[in-house]
Amino acid sequence: STQATHGQQVRQWRDNSGNNNHATQATAGNRPLFHANSANGHPGLRFTGDLFIDGPNLAIPSSSSYTYIIVFRDTATGLGGINDGNGHFILDRTTATNNLVSLKPVTGNFYAFQKRNNAGGGLGGPLSTTTINTNTKIIGMLRNYNVNYQIHYNNVAQATLADADGPTTPPNPRIGRHATTTNGGLRGYINEFIIYNQVLNSAQLTVINNYLSAKYGLALGANDIYVQDNPGNGNYDFDVAGIGRIDASNIHNDAQGTGIVRILNPTNLGNDEFLIWGHDNGIAQSINTTDIPVGVESRFERVWRVNEVNSTGGGINVGNIDKRWDFNGFGAITASDLRLLIDDNNNGVFSDDTPISGAIDLGGGIYEFQNIPGGAGGIRNNRRFTIGTANKTQTPLPITLLSFEANFNSSTNKVDLKWITSSELNNDFFTIERSKDAITWEEVLRTSGAGNSNVNVEYIEFDNNPYEGISYYRLKQTDFDGNFEYFNIVPVKVELMNKGEMSLFPNPLIRGEELKINLGNIKEEVLIVVRDVKGQEFFSKAVIHYENNQLIALPIDADIPAGLYIITASSENQIYSQKLLVK
Repeated sequence: STQATHGQQVRQWRDNSGNNNHATQATAGNRPLFHANSANGHPGLRFTGDLFIDGPNLAIPSSSSYTYIIVFRDTATGLGGINDGNGHFILDRTTATNNLVSLKPVTGNFYAFQKRNNAGGGLGGPLSTTTINTNTKIIGMLRNYNVNYQIHYNNVAQATLADADGPTTPPNPRIGRHATTTNGGLRGYINEFIIYNQVLNSAQLTVINNYLSAKYGLALGANDIYVQDNPGNGNYDFDVAGIGRIDASNIHNDAQGTGIVRILNPTNLGNDEFLIWGHDNGIAQSINTTDIPVGVESRFERVWRVNEVNSTGGGINVGNIDKRWDFNGFGAITASDLRLLIDDNNNGVFSDDTPISGAIDLGGGIYEFQNIPGGAGGIRNNRRFTIGTANKTQTPLPITLLSFEANFNSSTNKVDLKWITSSELNNDFFTIERSKDAITWEEVLRTSGAGNSNVNVEYIEFDNNPYEGISYYRLKQTDFDGNFEYFNIVPVKVELMNKGEMSLFPNPLIRGEELKINLGNIKEEVLIVVRDVKGQEFFSKAVIHYENNQLIALPIDADIPAGLYIITASSENQIYSQKLLVK
C-alpha cells in the first residue's frame, strides 16, 4: 500500500487497532478522497454522496453489546425517515439484509441511530436532540443488550430506547453511504471510526471523547475536562488517554490509548475523578541534551502534560500510579539507565527537577516505573513529564526502524522491499543495497525519507532484476548532514520462473558466437541482461518494439569467462529467465 496524498482516492482505510479490520473499496469510481487537513490539522476521508468504503465482518455476536463512535462533518444533508432508506447515510451496511446498524439525518433535522434485528423486526431507533449542523462532531451509538439503545452527541447522552429486539448481528459496515441507494450518502468528511464489542461505561466514554475533542479541536457538551490541548496550555493535543471513575459502576483504571504511555493501578481513584494526559507531538527521541537535570545525559524532545481533575475542573489526587512505557522499536535499552522526569514545580523546564530511576523491564519492550506518587515530586494536575536516559550510548532511546522485509515474489519475479519507521529526524533518504556474499554491496535504489516525522511511515519498493539464488539486502539511512546508519541484513532466495516462452540457441554456446533469443508472442520493449551466477552483469541491451517471433541476436564476447550464465528478458508485464552454458 502507498500512503495517499491530498485529493487522492483511497482504496484502503487501515485499521489502527492492530486487528487488521481494514476498510476497502475495490471500485475506483466509489473511492473516497484523502483530505490532508479536514479537522484541526488532522486528515479525513472526503465523501461526495456516492463514495463509500466497506469494513469487514466485525465478528460481534448477535447477543453482544457494542459501541460505535464516529467523528465526522457533514456539509449538506438530505433527510429521511427513521423507518426508511432515504437520506444521506453516514453509516449503513454493505448488503441490504435484515440486521441493521446505521447513522443518518432524519426529518426534524436530527441524527438517528437506525437499527433492526436479524429477523427484520425492531426497525427504528433513538434520535439526537441536538440538531444537524456543519461542525465536526462526535456521535456515539451504543447498544446495551437487553437494556437499551443510546445515541450520544459530543459526550452528551441525547436519547435512549428500550431494547427488546433479541439477536442483532452488527453487519459489515458501509462507511459513507447507504447499502444500495446511488448518491444516498454523506456529503462531507469522516475522520475517525471506532467500534467496541461491548457497551462502554460513562467513565470510558468521557476519556474517549476527551481524546477525540483534543485531537480534532472541538468542544464537548459534558465533561470536557482535558484542557491541556488549549493553545494557552501548550497544545498537548496528541495521543490523549486517561483513567477515571464516575462511580463504583463506571470505572476505567488502566489506559494507554494510541501512544506509548500507559498508566494503571491508581491507589486512590474516587468518584468523579480523572487523570488524563497527552503530548505536544515533539520528536519521540532522546535528543534534548540541554534541558536535563544532573545525572541525565539526554531526554525525549516530546513532553506530556496531565489534567488530574473532577468533572468541574477542580484539582484532585488519584493517589500513586504505575507508569509503563512501550519502547518496541527503540533499539537496545538497559532499564537502569531510564529516568522518569516530572516537572514538579511546573515551571516548564526539567533541568531543576529530580530524576526518578528504578524502571523495571517487564519484557516485550515494556518498562515500568512503579508507585509514582501523586503529591510533591509526583504526578499532579498541570504537571509535565517525559523520559530520559542516564547513558545515551548504552540506552540512546531512538525511534528508528520498526521493520525491514525483503521477500521474493514468484508471481512478478521481483523482490518486494518494505520497511516501516515510527519516527524520523532529519532523514534525507534511504538506500537499498544488495550483495551475493553479504560482503561486497551495490546500490539497488534510493528513495526520499520523510525528513521529520512522528508517525508510522511505510515504504514499499521493488528490486526488478534480482540475482538468482541466495542474495542479501540491507537498508541504509542518510541524514541531511550526510551521516548515515545501516540496519539489519535480510537474506532472500530467488528462484526465477519462466513466464511465457523463451528459448536460447545455441546452448551451450562457444565464446565469440552470436546468441539468438526467441521470446514467443511478446510485442513490447524488453531489456536483455546477461549475468553470471554470482550476479555480475556482463551485458545489457534494450530491444525496442520487439515483434512476434523476431529473434534477438546478442554478440557474446570471446573474452567472456567460460561458465554458467543467467539470461533475463524483462518487459513491463513479464519476465523471462533461462540458463546459458558458455564454453
